[in-house]
Amino acid sequence: MIKQTESGQWMYEGGSFQIVMTRYSDPHRLNLARNAARYLGKKDIGNVRRPLSIVRQGHVPEIFRGEHVEFEFHNVSKEVYDHLVTYTTRNMRVAGGNRALTSDDYTLPSDKMKNPESVESHVAYSMASYQQLLEQGETPQVSRSAMPVAAKMNIFVYQFNFLTLGQSVFPQRVWDKGAQGNTVKVAQGMLALCEQMDKELWDAFYECCGTPLLAWKEVQRKLKKRRVTGHQLVKLLQEKSLDISQRPVEEILVELFGDIKTMW
Repeated sequence: MIKQTESGQWMYEGGSFQIVMTRYSDPHRLNLARNAARYLGKKDIGNVRRPLSIVRQGHVPEIFRGEHVEFEFHNVSKEVYDHLVTYTTRNMRVAGGNRALTSDDYTLPSDKMKNPESVESHVAYSMASYQQLLEQGETPQVSRSAMPVAAKMNIFVYQFNFLTLGQSVFPQRVWDKGAQGNTVKVAQGMLALCEQMDKELWDAFYECCGTPLLAWKEVQRKLKKRRVTGHQLVKLLQEKSLDISQRPVEEILVELFGDIKTMW
């Protein structure tokens, strides 16, 4: 759920965690429009549709590297923190971490668990061991060696440029399959906040970098691997009894070969 804070910032409530969008550099797409016009030698610097065309056509991605979104994360687990920090083209990271600060609570995995009670028991035991070391006077940096990755981090801030979000973070953590559950939930919150500011732009990134493109890449991979001939394709269509008369070829091929499976 998205709501505004008292200071007017947009916040995503994810149940056990919250994300505050503290900055969004180009909400009206004006700077992107100007840079796109300058790059292409156009005079209409106020054409805010041009950046959308650039995304869809895969041209001039550099203009998106200059714009950024800053997120403040509350009650997000160490596991998710570690997944986000892997994006080395992020602009900024501000975190007290567990060297100067301590964690006081934990979250459970949102992936399928065979025995949730057992999982929680072990996580709670690890958390108790960590807190016991703190109580015994060990420093936070020593005690964190016993801290579970499910422990909730203190508030931290990440700033990502538009290009990293559109080409890496959202495709890998939301639009493709295989990302761990808690990370997916947090990345979905980040995407929802971005869409709150400029849904057209992030829909365009979805079209060119999201599930449709990933499915089409899977089609290409399978066709190449299986060396499907035209005769085999016609035979397969007959076997499947698909109604293909009014359907786009791309849609048919995706239905036949575009099913994406995770390696995990």
